[in-house]
Amino acid sequence: MAFVEDRFSVQRELGVGVTAVPLGEFHLSTRIPTSAGGRTVTRTRLHAMLTEALTDDAHPFPVALVCAPAGSGKTRAVADWARETLAAGDAPTIAWLTIEERHNDLDVVHRAILRSLTDTGNPRLQKACAGLDSESPDLGAQLSAALHELGENIWMIIDDGHLLRDTDVLTDLESFMRWQPPMLRTVIVGRFEPPLALQRLRLDGKLFTLTAKNLAFTSDEAAEMLDEHDVALSPADLDALMDRTEGWAAGIRLAGMSLEGHPDPSRLIAEFTGDRRAVADYLIEEVLAGQTDEMREFLLRTSVPVSFTVELAEKLTGCADAHGNIDWLEHHNFLISRIADSPTHYRYHPLLRSYLRAEISRIGHVEVENLELTAAHWHDEFGDALLALEHAVNSGDHDEIVALLARTSLALIVGGHGEAVDRLLTRAPRSSQDHPSARLIRAAAALASGNIPVATSTLELLDRRRSGLLVDGAAESRLHLLLRESLRVQTAIGTGDIETALNRLRGVGVGTSGDPDVDAFVLLQEGRALLFLGRTDESEVVLGKSLAHARLGDAPLGVMYCLGTLGTVAMSRGDVVRASALADEALTIGRTHSATSDPAFQSTKLIDSWCRYVRMDPDAARAAAESAEALRRANTGTAGFAEGAATLFGLDESGHRHSSVTTLHAESPVSSSLPVPPGVRAVLLPAIQYAYLAAGEIGWAHELATETHALLGPTGDTAVVEAIVHLHLHRLDLARKTLQPVLDGELDCAAGTNLIAAWLVDASIALARKHDSRAHSALTEALRLAEPQSVVRPFHDCGPLIRELLVRSTGRFGVLEAFAERLRASFPRSESAASDMLTPRELELLVELPSWRTAEQIAADLCVSVNTVKTHLRGIYRKLGVTSRRDAIAAAQHNGLL
Repeated sequence: MAFVEDRFSVQRELGVGVTAVPLGEFHLSTRIPTSAGGRTVTRTRLHAMLTEALTDDAHPFPVALVCAPAGSGKTRAVADWARETLAAGDAPTIAWLTIEERHNDLDVVHRAILRSLTDTGNPRLQKACAGLDSESPDLGAQLSAALHELGENIWMIIDDGHLLRDTDVLTDLESFMRWQPPMLRTVIVGRFEPPLALQRLRLDGKLFTLTAKNLAFTSDEAAEMLDEHDVALSPADLDALMDRTEGWAAGIRLAGMSLEGHPDPSRLIAEFTGDRRAVADYLIEEVLAGQTDEMREFLLRTSVPVSFTVELAEKLTGCADAHGNIDWLEHHNFLISRIADSPTHYRYHPLLRSYLRAEISRIGHVEVENLELTAAHWHDEFGDALLALEHAVNSGDHDEIVALLARTSLALIVGGHGEAVDRLLTRAPRSSQDHPSARLIRAAAALASGNIPVATSTLELLDRRRSGLLVDGAAESRLHLLLRESLRVQTAIGTGDIETALNRLRGVGVGTSGDPDVDAFVLLQEGRALLFLGRTDESEVVLGKSLAHARLGDAPLGVMYCLGTLGTVAMSRGDVVRASALADEALTIGRTHSATSDPAFQSTKLIDSWCRYVRMDPDAARAAAESAEALRRANTGTAGFAEGAATLFGLDESGHRHSSVTTLHAESPVSSSLPVPPGVRAVLLPAIQYAYLAAGEIGWAHELATETHALLGPTGDTAVVEAIVHLHLHRLDLARKTLQPVLDGELDCAAGTNLIAAWLVDASIALARKHDSRAHSALTEALRLAEPQSVVRPFHDCGPLIRELLVRSTGRFGVLEAFAERLRASFPRSESAASDMLTPRELELLVELPSWRTAEQIAADLCVSVNTVKTHLRGIYRKLGVTSRRDAIAAAQHNGLL
């Protein structure tokens, strides 16, 4: 296997300075490299890190190591930093030494060190070096003494330090660094650590290190580099390029050259791989040059999987010392890294792997297929069904693909990989795509993407070919049947006829497969069906079993799905505390396992935003809007509900309320066209009804009441929605008659929050009839129901009458007074001219009223007569429109005077 090499061609293309030196000759440069053509990206953060490390007052590092693979921009970054340092005031003397060949000699290195110090132009340093003998065996000690006596800040930069090999040179440099004078700083730049005893310096806290991770370009730095080529990418394209290059400087530079003037940057970035000529040339010359044939073969074979362990590398290569090869590659920074979450797994840089994958055909098509099958068997053995299937598809082996599908389709569907598998199968042989297991996965993928018609037709086709599911006997056929009927239930939730689908699923035998992951998935679908049928008690029991199976099977995403659905059950009941707790746990799992893009995660986030909404958390609208956007991108059936909910939750922040209510009506989250559980529909109804009435849309309010009755039937929730309309139209008798069965407990509300709304409507009816005692009693009952859940929103929905009643009744709610005070504080202060009407003396007396001291006591404190106090008090009552001290205090608080 041969790699074509063209010396210096890629360096010239990248604009890297090259010193033309015969191959066999040893050469050392003592000049700071300059950026070709004056082009450079200022790496401010790297400059700051180096400067701080070498000059920190508390703990300066005497030695710094800048170590990263070829093409990471090490030399350029350090050279720019050196020039920047020299341009600043009170700069140190900087000596630069570049080693450009591997033939090491102690005398040559000694002479080069002295020359680099002399070439700095510092006359005192030149004089100190002039008396030193480069051939002296103890030059290190002499130089240390001379620099110590000089007493000036001197920084020595040794570039390409990885080329140092000679034992005498390394021993001499090691000793010098360990005992170098305090004013000297040594910076070693190289592709990998030279064989110096650097670990001792690390343990002594004397070595600062910049790694490939530090040198990787940030998005902003990459954009600056691309700007040098007049390339400006969209955020999405820049993110895609960063994924391709992982911040590797050479990759970004080569991409910039290719993108310059290109008409379709997105397409080029998608096709920007290691087999592009410019990238391939650089990899051949700078990364792969000098490797043995055996190592090149090892690299090709281990590039088959995305990541590999030592054991998998042995199987792919047949190399007994795979561990030694990987250690060598890792030590030499060969564009290889460990996976953070799995430190025993290794991966190549994406551009290097794509180059190797392009070159692998040289070992023969049959051998490549065997390698793919080896990787497939490996991942299958260790339970990674998706990767196993990917390698099986890459091999093109129909029998292996079908066998894997038969064994793993359950795990793939339960794990939510339907869409990924569907994409993979488009590359599989046609015969594999027609296999029943493949069609089952295709139905799951269609459901995940919200394509109900495709899911329905696929399931109908499977019904006609049911016998094809008998793969390994009746037991496995039953597992497939369970999954098929579970997918049918999911489909029915979007199309209707849930009861029939649920009965078919139960006919197979729910929760008895013996596989906890499968049972968790099947029970989850049964629980969801019951939830959409409005049978929340049954749903909660079934979902509890599903959650237990998911936890037993150690399936974190399954646990997230169960918790999110249980949160929906709690929301349907108006149980804010439980809904919030369940949603919080589910969201934590989703974030921990990087599942934030999962539609189920975003749906759970909607539950959390509703909990915030009813508690008047200002973040509710933002959270709902984020979920709506994510679900819209995923094209899921819940996107319409999310958009309507986000509109409802954002009405308070809307500057154009009527236009927002119009949007709410157009995208109503309780629309009959959306698949919404009855309880969730019920819990949002009063707020929507109040929004319609506040906007003056009586027709929409009547329409909502009619539609609610049709969807929910004669429930307490329906009665509340109808009573709100009657109250608005001042049909007080009809409103009370409609509401009475709810207040008497004869008609249950699906959502507990709607019972709060019912008592608030009753309080409003009593206020309209001037029945203050009845109003206070109804308000107290609403407070009693709302306080444990911290529910605030229904009190705001009812309008100013309830707010004024809360204020007038200050101090009359007993143990509920603290919650009542929180409610009062949640209302915005109303603007009033009362403060302008009151005289300074009246305002002074007003402040004294909440103390409940007598007129005589207040008069004594204010040094006025009792009659004067009483005169001012009458003025306060008249101007505030009240007749008692209690009402005056309440009115003053309402108007922001207290």
